[in-house]
Amino acid sequence: MSKLKMITKVEQQKNNAKRFNIYLDEHYAFSVHEDILISFRLLKGKEIDEELFIKILEEEEKNKIRQKALKYLSYRHRTEKQVKQHLLEQGYEFELVLHVIRQLEEQEWINDKQYANQFVEQRIRLKPRGKKLIALELKSKGLNDEDIEESLNQIDDEKEYQLALQLAKKKVHQYLHLEWHQVQKKLAFFLQRKGFSYPIINQVLQELKDWFFGHLDNYSHE
Repeated sequence: MSKLKMITKVEQQKNNAKRFNIYLDEHYAFSVHEDILISFRLLKGKEIDEELFIKILEEEEKNKIRQKALKYLSYRHRTEKQVKQHLLEQGYEFELVLHVIRQLEEQEWINDKQYANQFVEQRIRLKPRGKKLIALELKSKGLNDEDIEESLNQIDDEKEYQLALQLAKKKVHQYLHLEWHQVQKKLAFFLQRKGFSYPIINQVLQELKDWFFGHLDNYSHE
């Protein structure tokens, strides 16, 4: 744009009521979201110079990124890393993506600390596993060490033991036809893959050993 131009028409789009077409000197120039329309007061008769034109387009691009991010967040909570990766995959400029993410964090749309706490709560209720594995899962989602450590405070040693015992009790029924030393190895490997520490695993195995032989004794007397 080499000279001052005037808005001669503002037209609401038929297929999207939140977007408006802007005409400069009787010619279509660009379209904007209603937020940008209001923010810049883009009304008929307003004059647009090159500096303002560039600023409008930049803010419109930020708004597009924001709308894309909000849509992505509407399905479920996401981490900063997940949102950033999603937006960059859409082809948006890195600096603009970072700007939008900072805004969303300030407005609590993105909150990694809250995400970590909710993730751990869900794991406890729906998919029990050890702190080691949960920590790895959170790390892969881009959470920092401080948020991970704080969220895992929900699981003390007794809680982790009970989670491991709960899983092992379900699993051991598959191995009642085996000798205890075989069962012990299989359960230890199973709990290790679920992220439980060796002290927790040993404690669970000791508990289940008594149950296992007691179950066999009861079975032999039937």
